[in-house]
Amino acid sequence: MKGIRVIDMTSVLSGPFCTWLLSTMGADVIKVENPAGDMARTSPPFEDDISLYFASLNRNKRSIVLDLKTDDGKIALQKLIKTADVFIENMRPGVRERLGCGEAELAQLNPKLIQASISGFGQSGSLSDRPAYDIIVQAMSGMMSINGPLGGPATRVGFSVGDIAAGLFAAVGILERLYRRDARGEHGAGVLDVSMLACQWACLENAFARYLNAGIVPEPIGSGHPSMTPFEVYPTADRDIVIALGSERDWPRFCAALELHQLIEDDRFKTDAARIDNRQSMNAILDRVLQTRGSEYWRDTLLAASIPCTVIENVKSIADSPLSQEYRAFSGVKTASGRDMRFVRNPIAEPGFKETAAPTLGQHTAEILSELGYSADDIARMGG
Repeated sequence: MKGIRVIDMTSVLSGPFCTWLLSTMGADVIKVENPAGDMARTSPPFEDDISLYFASLNRNKRSIVLDLKTDDGKIALQKLIKTADVFIENMRPGVRERLGCGEAELAQLNPKLIQASISGFGQSGSLSDRPAYDIIVQAMSGMMSINGPLGGPATRVGFSVGDIAAGLFAAVGILERLYRRDARGEHGAGVLDVSMLACQWACLENAFARYLNAGIVPEPIGSGHPSMTPFEVYPTADRDIVIALGSERDWPRFCAALELHQLIEDDRFKTDAARIDNRQSMNAILDRVLQTRGSEYWRDTLLAASIPCTVIENVKSIADSPLSQEYRAFSGVKTASGRDMRFVRNPIAEPGFKETAAPTLGQHTAEILSELGYSADDIARMGG
């Protein structure tokens, strides 16, 4: 994406995650902030007075402060728009129009501009004016209804899947629009309207497929899989492990590895459907056997039998593992104060891509205004 300029008027998570992805693919991302800055800058925890929340999501970007309540700010934004390829925002519907950067205005300024909006419930419709956070969308989409302990209450997924999914879908949509513009010469496609709610429905593809076509209403089943088992967490003599059988062909090898040969032809467990129906009885047997030895023994034994299995890791164990280096899980940056920090890496970025630290508020205001032709006096007058 070298040569592609993105005007980023997003804040907090869904939009900044999208534009961070684009930045790691080479786009010049200019983060337009009001004088107060992205409110994520104030989110704890902090290291060296830097919000780690903000620092992770805003790497590789340039920050310009524009007060869009002033004529100078609006004019500067218009000049920026004329130089851009992509404009993205995640404000409540209607806010961008009040700031003078509505769809029609931007299309007139730059007919080749790809516009994208991320919101909780889309730019139109009966819910469009509602506020939304990740947990709201997880609840409304049905995501929480299938997550949680067996027979227990609906539970929020442990990371902001509503925001992250919307950011991913927005990035894919922007890339597709750029391809249509540059490879096929198609312009004027309107705003890419990304709804967090609709993105969560897309992520629930299997749950909806089962209900729409078989009338099955999914419920929380803990770590288990609705149509395959063993495919969940099991205790051992020390740590918990995950075992995942992908087909009926795995069952005989699995039983042999556990020295449970008598279960291979047991009618209660011979097929996927039978094991689902008799999950509780099967797990009672497996629990007794697996707790006789430690997690690493069972992991190695099952992997030797080509049965997918792993010890459950946590963030610390992964970050400290040689695997994180082997798979280039993290990216290092140096902050303005000279501190080295590490964050997760975009797994599809070029291996040699070097990231830069998230900008301080307005760090590049003078630089960007100068690129737009503003004189030193104009920049000083605008506070750059």
